[in-house]
Amino acid sequence: MRLTAQLLCDIIKNGMQLQPDQLWIYNQRRSIPEDKRMYIVVSVVSIKPYANNNRPTNVTDGMNDLSSQYVSELMQVDLMSYTMEALERYSEVMASFVSTFSQQVQALNGLKIAEVPSSINDLSAIEGPTIMNRIAITLPVLRKYDNIISATYYDTFSDPVVTTEQGEIP
Repeated sequence: MRLTAQLLCDIIKNGMQLQPDQLWIYNQRRSIPEDKRMYIVVSVVSIKPYANNNRPTNVTDGMNDLSSQYVSELMQVDLMSYTMEALERYSEVMASFVSTFSQQVQALNGLKIAEVPSSINDLSAIEGPTIMNRIAITLPVLRKYDNIISATYYDTFSDPVVTTEQGEIP
């Protein structure tokens, strides 16, 4: 199963026609090259579970538990550039999330990306003297995770044997 951040990177790369080296997941020990290209970093801000279900299912050789977790993942997409490109192209990130390619990825992976972000902030000031333009897009993603766990299943029972101090009781 791929991480939500990986799926978002795929969608943005496809929608904005970026090179693979222009996108990565936060905390991957990469520094932003000092060139004129734009770079995008995707990160998880928080995760809030809202359901945790278990459904026993029969299989040919016994029984399994189908465990499903539903979570709301707050994701952040940071656009960074030493040119004005990050400021000019942030709307293309939103367009990427409503594209046909995005809809297909969402359907295949059990997720729903918000069509309208929670916020879009200009964080250029925190970069200080580097004079880098930085836009942060924050958006919720609803995701379903499925796990299959083998379960003990008893289809035959034997008669119980009860013992007392005097011996077995038939």
